[in-house]
Amino acid sequence: MNSKQLIDQDLIWIAEVKENNSSAALKHLFVKYRPLVEKYGRLYNIPLFEPEDWYQEAWLVCYQTCLIFDGHQGSKFGSFFKLRLQHRAANLLREQLAVKRQTNLNATSLEQLRESDPEFSCCLRQNVSANDSNVILFDYQYYLHSLSALELCALKIWLGIKPAKSEEYSAQALLRATQRARSKLRQLTNS
Repeated sequence: MNSKQLIDQDLIWIAEVKENNSSAALKHLFVKYRPLVEKYGRLYNIPLFEPEDWYQEAWLVCYQTCLIFDGHQGSKFGSFFKLRLQHRAANLLREQLAVKRQTNLNATSLEQLRESDPEFSCCLRQNVSANDSNVILFDYQYYLHSLSALELCALKIWLGIKPAKSEEYSAQALLRATQRARSKLRQLTNS
């Protein structure tokens, strides 16, 4: 097929999609432009996106492009689809990076944890490497706020810290509170 016939075939498939919502015509278009889809999938390499996710996004872009494409203005579907696919990939990448920035903004450093609660600073190792497989990351502040005053006191005792109010509670109450605090910690680190 020559170039004119290929363009005419695209226009026939696009008309089928517009007028009849034809899945077969959309599939033909998608298969034809799949190398373009794969190229931009590799080029943008969107984090947390499996190839199937990218193909689904590209399929939607192809469908939307068919609905708004006007071949009578002299433009080619391939160029228009390429432009819209690039924009979609850039938007997805931008969204992923925004989520990453938000996560980084909400993160708390170990230094801040040491400063905010001096009693727990002895429990935080001084030299933790980023590749240390023994480090379990969890929301320290959320965990502490989920504990009752008794559970917090029991946790401090369990960690070897002598809190000021420990004499106010019985040994049995402290033992049960320690078990509850440990259970809450396990739930938080396993989720």
